[in-house]
Amino acid sequence: MEKSTQNKGGRPALPDYKKKSQSVKVIFSPVDMIYLKSCASECGLRPAEYVYRAAMNQETTVLLTPDERTAVNELRNIGNNLNQITKAMHLGVQVEQDAREIITFITGILRKVR
Repeated sequence: MEKSTQNKGGRPALPDYKKKSQSVKVIFSPVDMIYLKSCASECGLRPAEYVYRAAMNQETTVLLTPDERTAVNELRNIGNNLNQITKAMHLGVQVEQDAREIITFITGILRKVR
């Protein structure tokens, strides 16, 4: 029987120096554990991953709330409108009122996000 040279798929094996095989036991008070879980859930991480990243000085960013995500998506969507208004301005079309409405809308969204 010949040995198959076909790729088996799956994740490639890590080199030995990258494999995680050591552990550290950390004990928290009940209040500290509630705080840790809260911080980890804000970042969308498990508590163990949050502690690991903190110990390794890696970034742990806070996820956006659903309202903030909606606001960011709305800002992205109106970029197209701004481009259309700019094009119309170059063609000599009066778009001052449209521009004012969009600026007011953007200002409202930015107030929500902050």
